[in-house]
Amino acid sequence: MLKAILLGAGALCLTACANHQPTKNAAMSLPGFMNQQDTLEKQRPVLPVTHYVKWYTEDRLQHGIVLDYISGMSQRDYLFEEPNQELFRPMVGDALYQSGLMARTGAGARYALQIEFLDLDTDAFGRNFAGKTDAIYRIVDRRTNEIVYEKTIGSRFVAKYPGLNEDDASFAYDVSAPGVIAATKAFGAFALYEGGMVELWNNNEKLQNFFGGDSIDEVSQAGWNDAYQSYAWVTGISALSGPALVLLGQVNPLNYASLQLEPRGESPSLTKARRGTLSESGLGSRSARKRANELNTHLLAQSLTVFLLDLAEKEDVRLTQLVPCGSSPSDASDIIEAVRQGTRVVSDDCRVYVEPDTSRGVGITAYK
Repeated sequence: MLKAILLGAGALCLTACANHQPTKNAAMSLPGFMNQQDTLEKQRPVLPVTHYVKWYTEDRLQHGIVLDYISGMSQRDYLFEEPNQELFRPMVGDALYQSGLMARTGAGARYALQIEFLDLDTDAFGRNFAGKTDAIYRIVDRRTNEIVYEKTIGSRFVAKYPGLNEDDASFAYDVSAPGVIAATKAFGAFALYEGGMVELWNNNEKLQNFFGGDSIDEVSQAGWNDAYQSYAWVTGISALSGPALVLLGQVNPLNYASLQLEPRGESPSLTKARRGTLSESGLGSRSARKRANELNTHLLAQSLTVFLLDLAEKEDVRLTQLVPCGSSPSDASDIIEAVRQGTRVVSDDCRVYVEPDTSRGVGITAYK
């Protein structure tokens, strides 16, 4: 009885949240539900890329760096999802390659990048996973052992657990609706046959004589009671099955402990964060292991991004600005201002802007 009451309350709550805005607002202030800020953040698109960190031929470090070593970080994770070199090394390699710093040959690798983690702290249990890193990035001239660059870089990120929201209500009723519809159709067909067609046949002698048939035994009250009870059970269970699945998902322990219970295979996974790798928080996955991987990826990607930005500033390497390829006055002013400041400029895909616009506009009826 208690389970039925809880599931019924869950169904009513999901119904209210899905259809009544004041109830939604009230639910967003309750524990376990997604708050107003995260609900809005979930809808917003990420901010566009505006600049790139890139070394060119006139910069002394271009194609001259090789990764020397990483210390203070395990080679791989073990019982829990944690930052590790199996995840981080490919990210370092990709960052060096994309920025134009990676040496193309062994002979050209004059500089060595050394990364020493002083602090590496991430959560493995709970709802919101928070983490921080502090690492020394050092670039050494391999011929003279001279330190060309050295800086302690910190990163901070929180991967938020997505609380109950309208998507859960949608999931609950997508699951339960087929059962309700099927039960309603079956009971409707039974009622139409027994209460309509049989009644019409038995009370119409001309119809019986025309088709040559006898009276049909009508369903007893017990039969009607069984039909009503079956209909009530099927529709009731179907209406509660969706909320029950949502509830089971909320109490799943694997949503709150990032245990390594699946085959391993490290790959970076970023959350939808407003400012990309420079964000300090973002909505993560319900799965604790995935949420922990998203936390680790953001922390390490942020550390690398801040390192590249600081290195570019120290080496007097200006950022490359991304401008739209459109012909509007604002686009042209962006390009003119960038050129005036001596900034390198690249554009987005110009082919998008030359495609014909076949839209007539938004239709309006002007008659009164």
